[in-house]
Amino acid sequence: MGLALIAGLILSILSWLELCVEHCSANQHYRLFGFPFASVGMAFFITTMVIHFSSKQSPLLKTITGWLIAMALGSEIMFILIQKFQIGHWCPVCLSIAVSIAIAGLALSWDYIKTIYSDIQQGNRGNIMSKIKQGLTSFSFILLGFLMAFIGVGKSNEAEAAVTDMKGRLAFGSKTSPVEVYFVTDWFCPSCKKVEPQIEKIFPTLQSQVAFYFIDYPIHKKSLNFTPYNLAFLINSKPQYLKARQALAELTDKTETPTDNDIAKAVKPYNIPFKELSFLDVKTGMEFFDKIVEKYNLNATPTIIITNTKSNKVIKFEGRDEISEEKILEAIESMNKAA
Repeated sequence: MGLALIAGLILSILSWLELCVEHCSANQHYRLFGFPFASVGMAFFITTMVIHFSSKQSPLLKTITGWLIAMALGSEIMFILIQKFQIGHWCPVCLSIAVSIAIAGLALSWDYIKTIYSDIQQGNRGNIMSKIKQGLTSFSFILLGFLMAFIGVGKSNEAEAAVTDMKGRLAFGSKTSPVEVYFVTDWFCPSCKKVEPQIEKIFPTLQSQVAFYFIDYPIHKKSLNFTPYNLAFLINSKPQYLKARQALAELTDKTETPTDNDIAKAVKPYNIPFKELSFLDVKTGMEFFDKIVEKYNLNATPTIIITNTKSNKVIKFEGRDEISEEKILEAIESMNKAA
């Protein structure tokens, strides 16, 4: 049985490294309670191996090993059904892992069968009943594993994962802070431009205390012409972003439909290179912006959103008259205390 567990661990590592055939790729999109199959597999085989190789000194550990194998068998039955009826093709690595678990299960079953057969020959009724109870218990763990897989298996949302990754790429300051600040503006909003200097003034303080985000909300549809360039500087020129942002704001006074040459020329005085983003990055960035606008039910710019992700408390300042350095810093202080 030990060799079967070792083989299962090696196969799980191969799956984790994605060193498998094309048919395996579809399986990578599935999760068990949010965790990749390969990660769960490695954790299972390492844990089971440790318990198994320690079981020689403890009958209890031997019993626990059997329960773990039984649960894994039940889960593998569910995984095989998913490959058959949802994915539509077989993953050789995944099937090999299932075979490893089946072999480990057969090794345990063989010992069980030999023991109960011996008890039957000897007419040891007490031991026979004990073995039957043991077998029913193992079968219940098989059902438990099947049920856990049935409940826990789901397909990962790649689009949502891409937006989450984009959020991390767009963040300034402390990405791990529970306090997040969103500065929501429109490129052709006069009030937004008047509020900008206040944000720039306290920006170093904000970066030291919170996760800060610049959010485009195109009240004026022509602002959409500037969003791809804004995203490019947010991602590629973070240390010089405020200068790039200033250059973009100045360019809105000259054109509503900027070209790549216009952008490159606008940031040249600040020695900021312009690197165009891929269509997918622009699309994902705009989806993140839209998600924030929808989540906080925004309908005006400029707006400052300050939120504590742990307590879900939200403070919102809308319009030039409500937004001030003092109010923002006081709100952040109260949010940090709530954290």
